[in-house]
Amino acid sequence: METISKTDTENPVSTSLLVNLAQIKISETNRIFRRPAEITKDALTELASSIKQYGVIQPVAIRPHRQKPGMFLLICGERRYRASVLAGMNQIPAYVKDVNDETALELQAIENIERENIHPLNEAKGYAVMLENNPSLTTADLATRFAKSETYILQRLKLNELIKEFKKDFYLNTILIGHALLLARLTHTDQREVREQMTKRYNGLGTVNELHQYIDRNIMNSLTTAAFDKKDVALLPKAGACLTCPKRSGVSPLLFAEIKEKDRCFDSSCFFLKCQKHILNKTKLLIETEPEVVFLTAHHETNEDALTLLTEQQISPLREYKDFFDGKCPGTTKAKGFWISGDHAGKIATVYVKGEEKAELPPAESRKEQIEKIKLRMTRGKELDREKVYAKILDALQKHPSQKKTFEKKMMPSEEAMLWYIVYDKAGYHIRHDLDKFLGLSNHKSEKVFQILTELTPMQKAYLLRKVMLDQYGGNHPDSDYGFIITKIAAAYRDIDIPGFQNEQNEICSKREERANHRIKELKSENN
Repeated sequence: METISKTDTENPVSTSLLVNLAQIKISETNRIFRRPAEITKDALTELASSIKQYGVIQPVAIRPHRQKPGMFLLICGERRYRASVLAGMNQIPAYVKDVNDETALELQAIENIERENIHPLNEAKGYAVMLENNPSLTTADLATRFAKSETYILQRLKLNELIKEFKKDFYLNTILIGHALLLARLTHTDQREVREQMTKRYNGLGTVNELHQYIDRNIMNSLTTAAFDKKDVALLPKAGACLTCPKRSGVSPLLFAEIKEKDRCFDSSCFFLKCQKHILNKTKLLIETEPEVVFLTAHHETNEDALTLLTEQQISPLREYKDFFDGKCPGTTKAKGFWISGDHAGKIATVYVKGEEKAELPPAESRKEQIEKIKLRMTRGKELDREKVYAKILDALQKHPSQKKTFEKKMMPSEEAMLWYIVYDKAGYHIRHDLDKFLGLSNHKSEKVFQILTELTPMQKAYLLRKVMLDQYGGNHPDSDYGFIITKIAAAYRDIDIPGFQNEQNEICSKREERANHRIKELKSENN
């Protein structure tokens, strides 16, 4: 073997060279793919003994250190390097590769993936690093490069999403690869739920099959029978439509290869939120459009959000078995119902209400009371209509060109009215009465308030600003932005003697510091 020279680093070489161990530093990226616990003292001692007897059979891979000429960073072969140091060797055979950080990282990933008996989590990390390092690389490319199926690659990559507690269990062999693959497909929230519930059992997660059955019964949900529309993008905007969600089995058939049903949801939290949003939306719609519909709760389950909404509308839901049945019985009346809780939550059903109860009205109510309730619901319906129109107005403004910095139109009178309303709205309670009286804003409807604010005189604007300024920003913070501006305003009046204030305070400061310095001098003399 050759001894390395300065010119050898200028180009990549295919033959190994002898490099001084003192010239090689372990790279920060060497530990990405391997836990420190994997390189044990006993294993290093055994390897060091072998190196003393036979030398390093497989050269390490290194690259020139960009910031330290003459030094090298280790790419691959940390165990051989550390065992050589332990064996007291001065040099080690090495391949010098003049590569950048990205290529070095990819080489490390490949070398670690191809290690014999590599832990699946380290293998998963290697695949992830390769994909992050090379955006043009696909899982199909990785499958070809490492002679694996794409399903295998995708499942290994998914292991990176295990929560840290399960990763630790996996490294300690407390859980097996089958457990890990099932758990990794779940959200972190669902993984923690599984861990909390199943680890209470005498056999923990149990067999892989037992874990699969638990997840199927308690975590996964069927989108086929879901009450909400899985095509609805707006139901939960952050999540989007279920049809294109990667947590739906049908979207990732390679990842969920053993699951025949295409519409299985692997995110229980998102599924619950969509169900709840659908129930609330449908409840509001039925209140507005179908006052004869009754609202149904399961005997074993409630829905607090929906109950709150119904209470606001003075509607009493019916309780399963207590107030209604799903089949016809003597003394019952057929009605259209909407489930707000239970296994059928979010769905319309035909039920049979006990006694004289119709819709959601208690039996003791008179016709007059029923009429009043209907009127109240009509009034509330109009309020909801206004809220919906206003919501559309806000949405349109958010998307309007006026929200862009390049919009050239000057501030409109209506926008200036909003500006003065913001100033007025900041006023504290103790000055609000004075402002209302001065501006003529007392007990006026919104239309009149708008008119007054668009017609404010310069004197009214000045008074409003000056009162709110001192009310809200009169705190003792001279070094703040608003403190600086208020000082400038005071200086502009010219009849406020700011220099006099400063001189007066400077005299006080001088006397205070003179006393302090005198005391410091006394203390120093006492020490001597």
